[in-house]
Amino acid sequence: MKPSVITETIYSICAEVNAQNRPPLDWCILSEEELMYEAAVCIVGSQTAYELAVATADHLRHSGLFQFLGSGFDRAGYEACIVSALSDPVVVLSPDGIARWMRPRFHRRSASLLAKTRANIHGAGMSIKELLLTTVSAKDARQLLVRQVSGFGPKQASLFLRRIGFSADLAVLDVHIIDYLRIAWGLTYQLEKLARLPFYEHVEDEFCHIADTFGYSVGCVDLATWLTMRVAKREAYI
Repeated sequence: MKPSVITETIYSICAEVNAQNRPPLDWCILSEEELMYEAAVCIVGSQTAYELAVATADHLRHSGLFQFLGSGFDRAGYEACIVSALSDPVVVLSPDGIARWMRPRFHRRSASLLAKTRANIHGAGMSIKELLLTTVSAKDARQLLVRQVSGFGPKQASLFLRRIGFSADLAVLDVHIIDYLRIAWGLTYQLEKLARLPFYEHVEDEFCHIADTFGYSVGCVDLATWLTMRVAKREAYI
């Protein structure tokens, strides 16, 4: 697939995404359980396919493992409950609508990260919403989340803030976005360096300039790029 075709496809998908005009979630009215669910999707999704990450988080929520517990938090006990809940397969709905059973990947790592996050925040008598209320900007919120949420790098924190409706102006720089920048714009970046916030923000600035040329928001272009590149790779177009 030629770079020009990729870009044209992204533009077309931007128009579709914008036309749908789905109202985003409002983080201000989300419960702590809902915020924990969204955080879990992003934590688990850092090393697994999106559909499996959502199915894993769904299973944990249905198991009552995101309920707000206040300061009386048993980290070891909670981690053990997560491990137990994820020891069995979960139902995953694929992009083509087919349901199948899959085992969550790295379930012990996910359990450790979720338990540590809840210990850092809920164990200290705080909540995710209270943390966000202390911030003055989307970038400030991202920086705080990277410090407080185990398993959150800049990409995961940006995705979380977008999913909860906090901000659509932060780029979610995953491998699909980086590959697009390389193929279409000749910009080559090392993925491992994106874990460092200053470097992440440098690449984000470059992507935001490119997103401006599409005439849509950063979040819209980001999502359209992710969708386009994901399908192109799956169908071996690139």
